[in-house]
Amino acid sequence: MENQKSFKNIVYMFSALYAIVGILFMLIKPPTANPKDTGMMILGFIGLFIFIGIPVLAVWYYKKEGYPISLGKAIKLGVFIGLLGGLIVGVYAYIYYSLVNPEAIDQLLEMSKHILEDKNMNEDLIEKQIDITRKLFVPMQLVGQIFAGLLYGLIGGVLGGLFFKSPTQD
Repeated sequence: MENQKSFKNIVYMFSALYAIVGILFMLIKPPTANPKDTGMMILGFIGLFIFIGIPVLAVWYYKKEGYPISLGKAIKLGVFIGLLGGLIVGVYAYIYYSLVNPEAIDQLLEMSKHILEDKNMNEDLIEKQIDITRKLFVPMQLVGQIFAGLLYGLIGGVLGGLFFKSPTQD
């Protein structure tokens, strides 16, 4: 019973860490930032390592607390952390882009429109794409954050399990 309680506490603690880091990255990196900019690329790689590293750190911490960890339990830990952390970041993104700063979407769409115009796309097709993007951007932020969290949690759980699994497990 204590093992299960500790598991949940670690999930909540590291999910909160994941969410805080995710929200900070959203505040640091604006959606209109040029993805080919060297600084933004470096920031993206740093974020990737951090988001995968949080579940690895959680697996290490779970083992450090004296609980045996198997590869399966490490994956479960990582997936739960990624799911809950991604959900929190997704809800934040949903609120941010729909209530706090909806102008950010307009800026992003304007930038996208210029890129599509530079590629000599048909004006009607551009307008249709912009309208679809406007309708789907906010909900896709929520869904995208959840899926990204699951993926990072899965990768981090696997890595953490491979590095830190108890010798008698799996």
